[in-house]
Amino acid sequence: MPSPHLSPARPPPTDSEPSRRAALTALGTALTGSLAGCNALREDDTAAFHGGDWHSYGNGPTNANRVPGGAPEPGDARLLEPANWAYVPPVVHDGVAYFATDQRVVAVAADGTEQWSRDLDGEACGVPAIAPEPARLYVPTSAEPAGDEDRRRASVHVAALAGGAVLDTYRLGSELTYGVTVAGGDLYARSSTTCVRLAPDGTERWRQSLEPLVYDEYNLGDETATQVAPAVTADAVYVPDRDALVKLDRETGSERWRVAVDTPYAASVADDGGVVQTGWQETVAAGPDGSVRWRRDLHSRAAAAVDAGDVYVIDSDLHELDGETGETNWQVHLPSEGTAAPVVTDDSVVVASDDVRAFRRETGGLFGPDRTRWENTTGAVSAYASPVVAAGHLFVASSRGLQTFGVGDGGA
Repeated sequence: MPSPHLSPARPPPTDSEPSRRAALTALGTALTGSLAGCNALREDDTAAFHGGDWHSYGNGPTNANRVPGGAPEPGDARLLEPANWAYVPPVVHDGVAYFATDQRVVAVAADGTEQWSRDLDGEACGVPAIAPEPARLYVPTSAEPAGDEDRRRASVHVAALAGGAVLDTYRLGSELTYGVTVAGGDLYARSSTTCVRLAPDGTERWRQSLEPLVYDEYNLGDETATQVAPAVTADAVYVPDRDALVKLDRETGSERWRVAVDTPYAASVADDGGVVQTGWQETVAAGPDGSVRWRRDLHSRAAAAVDAGDVYVIDSDLHELDGETGETNWQVHLPSEGTAAPVVTDDSVVVASDDVRAFRRETGGLFGPDRTRWENTTGAVSAYASPVVAAGHLFVASSRGLQTFGVGDGGA
């Protein structure tokens, strides 16, 4: 993936010049169609629902939360795997969802067939990540240490995709593992006290000390810190620190710069112009050189989602922002807010916020009357775990466990 770059100023597109988003959307639709073979578009020319994989938080190492295709009307919610209140979304590979909850991880097919279940030596505390080669599943965990130590151990359990055998455990430090990212075969992890890069065999390449993120001061438990995976580009690793967004050199782990952000505790997101960091008191966009592109008084506990110059941020409303200026193009009210980032498709934005909703991206007006594409209130979904669009299904975590919504042909 190319490194992010600053976008030069340019005039708005003319009638003969398509917009950047229109061009990229058309390209994404074409690629989706070619990958799907003879997969035809629906009558409204919206691409088919994404049928591929979701290997990590954000659907890739930059945490963009972007998938190709459309967002058709989902059917009723179906419980795939029962669990106590779930804070962690699954990852998906070859039609199988890997779901970490409590002290276990479960592999379950989209039709509800359980493949395997494995107990963990510790509490699952962050969203897993998959490395298709060599077929490994990485699960962030924490465990109470034996003896007189008063801190939990931050770890990553390494399991085989086939059968779930635990192959290794990487110790990262103390407290919790907030999130993991796999890029180029290596594992990048943000724990309460460090950011670490590990080789595929677990050898530590570098370690950078960081401060714990602020949760208790705002009456939030660390269980909401389940989706703070590092954002990895060709030359950089972006992570939130206490009151700052930090850029680390990908090869050495050295700190390149930090930009002040008031109370960030969601994942950084790399976009076309650099990186976007949400925070409980503000949202900030920075260029790859550390220059501040814009700041907005948007109070968000959830990471952003980005696509083709658009930035989606949740406070009490869902906002679509212009990626170059930070100005709001449109917004719509949500029933609640949490730490669940939205997911962007070619035509829609999908949000888990007590229920599940999809909003049209292209309807005009700041408060467009036809913004809502659909709502589904059949399951009490978690406002803390982002939706996952994969394998032709919409997966959401809920108070009952892992749910999937059957996908129909509607949603025009």
